[in-house]
Amino acid sequence: MKVYIETYGCQMNQYDSSVISFLVKEKGWELVEEWSEAEAILVNTCSVRAHAEHRVLSRLGVWGKYKREKNPSLLLGVMGCMAQKEGKALLERFAFLDLVVGTHRLWDLPALLERAKKERILATESTYQNFPLPKIAAGGVSAFISIMRGCNNFCSYCIVPYVRGRERSRPPEDILEEVKGLVKRGVKEITLLGQNVNSYRGVSLKNSITYDLPDLLKELNEVEGLYRIKFATSHPKDLSAKLIRAVKDCQKVCEYLHVPVQSGSNRILALMNRGYTREDYLNLAKNIRREIPEASITTDIIVGFPTEKEEDFLLTKELMEEIRFDTAYIFKYSPRPHTAAAKLPDDVPREEKEKRLGELLALQKRISQEKGEKLLGKELEVLIERKERDKWLGKTRTHRTVLVESKEKKPGGKDIAGKNLRK
Repeated sequence: MKVYIETYGCQMNQYDSSVISFLVKEKGWELVEEWSEAEAILVNTCSVRAHAEHRVLSRLGVWGKYKREKNPSLLLGVMGCMAQKEGKALLERFAFLDLVVGTHRLWDLPALLERAKKERILATESTYQNFPLPKIAAGGVSAFISIMRGCNNFCSYCIVPYVRGRERSRPPEDILEEVKGLVKRGVKEITLLGQNVNSYRGVSLKNSITYDLPDLLKELNEVEGLYRIKFATSHPKDLSAKLIRAVKDCQKVCEYLHVPVQSGSNRILALMNRGYTREDYLNLAKNIRREIPEASITTDIIVGFPTEKEEDFLLTKELMEEIRFDTAYIFKYSPRPHTAAAKLPDDVPREEKEKRLGELLALQKRISQEKGEKLLGKELEVLIERKERDKWLGKTRTHRTVLVESKEKKPGGKDIAGKNLRK
């Protein structure tokens, strides 16, 4: 079978798709890069924002028409968060869909796809079973690794706990084995993933000792042949002094922390059920930069949350000016079903959301430009990832993207000056 996979959403979704890709190949099937060549099309979906769902629905319209008019035997499947949230409703809405597979049954995908040749499949049972140890065939020098799944925080705007379940951490031995396997296949940089990666609590298979994230980082720091370690996403309330010290002390752990603030207003943060205040976040940023002066801090921000007034928005803007994030991912609020915030009036007009979004995007663009200009003339270690037309694309240890004008460099480990990455 020729299978095409299209992925939307977060890094966790990208990781899930890489696991599914391996399972497809292990079955002896072929992954294709053009959906028009496929015998089965699978779309791995996101439900964090309405925009992501709208994009998927648009694609389903295109594929459904193609199936009706040109390829009636084509198998069409929806996977991931949107599948988990909508479930049977997707099958009822789209007669051309053959299978809907939720977040808890992704590892069964090949068997479910075989069954879908004979019957329509709905697989969204919340078994909370973890994936078997994935054996992902490395396709580059960087790789994602899921160290835990689910979330216990229940931020009032977030649908993740409802579609991915409660937190489950993988044993440290499983993670170490996966990392070592990836390194053998050429991976030099790994990013540890979790909806709230700071909450990692993996119980050792050997001695039943519980490892937290700093403990795991120290173990991975000793893996021979691994050059860089990153992790995401960090919840501010769980970013401990112990974790900051681990980033500082472990040579292979990069000086890069993605710490979503979401709002600079204490009133809005309370409505969001974030568990920290503006002052807490400012102190956290100060602690990070005191211990790791070169650290890059990036964030997520939501504008137009229910009841957000101009003064709340200005507090967010002032916080951005004070912290000066390296990058900020800024989004307009959209209500998500099942969440507490969905019960609040979505009372910020769309035009006002657009205006606030534009202001923060312009502010962050200026800050990022100013921070980038300070790097001019400096020599930075860049891990080359891939070719981009006539240039090589890579990233610094602080996750800044760099384009290198050179025909000699190859993916895998030279810095701008052409020196070997530090051992």
